[in-house]
Amino acid sequence: MKPILAALLLTLTACCCMQHDKPLEGTTWKLTSLEGIPAAAIAAEEDAFTLEFDVKEAMLAGRTDCNRFFGPYTAEGRTLTLGEMGMTRMACPDMEHENAFMQMLEHVTAYAIEGDRLTLLAGDEPLAEFKAVELK
Repeated sequence: MKPILAALLLTLTACCCMQHDKPLEGTTWKLTSLEGIPAAAIAAEEDAFTLEFDVKEAMLAGRTDCNRFFGPYTAEGRTLTLGEMGMTRMACPDMEHENAFMQMLEHVTAYAIEGDRLTLLAGDEPLAEFKAVELK
């Protein structure tokens, strides 16, 4: 009886502590790493450099450090295709980071999720890293 109890306890412990992958859709993804954007700029505002995929509308929406953007997407398996993005056009003092972020989105062909981490890819090459967050 003890070996069965030990096996059951081990199984329950493993299940409760496993990290489940967040879904692509319905999760707010906050940028954590992108070449050309310093960590201080990423962390400057809670909702800056974020993505949200809406499965019902098949629309991606998000925010750079200055403007909001939106556009169609399709996701099949790990393949991710982003359509042309529309964007607000507020005059911002420094467009360098916004341009780097939007240019990165133009090259996305796939994604990978591990736990609460999203990696956007161009083929097998990582472009940007995101973390699942809950905005206030």
